[in-house]
Amino acid sequence: MAGVLGIYGLIVAIIISGGVSAPLAGVGNTYSQYTGWAHLAAGLCCGLTCLAAGGATGIAGEVGIIASGLRAELNHAKSNRGMMGGGSSEIVDEGDAGKLYIGSVTILSFSGAIGLYGFIVALIITSSDYYGCV
Repeated sequence: MAGVLGIYGLIVAIIISGGVSAPLAGVGNTYSQYTGWAHLAAGLCCGLTCLAAGGATGIAGEVGIIASGLRAELNHAKSNRGMMGGGSSEIVDEGDAGKLYIGSVTILSFSGAIGLYGFIVALIITSSDYYGCV
């Protein structure tokens, strides 16, 4: 998941570098100030949203692993208590672990979508050029 966020930044950097042009002899500067600010905004938009998406992915992944570990520890404690004679000897249902995993993966995909939205906005910003007063 996190590798895709880096690819978003690489794609935006390639698109921005393709839009930068050197001044032509006798014509002047063809790279307007508007285009420069638009490219800066696109890079910041993609970079900061991918940074936020990476942080959200890390936090969501950590919480999902901790929750899975706590669930496994609870199941282990329930099964040991039944063998000691202090409680019922029922087998612990593992069906809730699948629900926990599905919820964790869903949250991870939503956190990665933040970077995708920033990438789309960066593409929209870089698609507009202005060649008026330079």
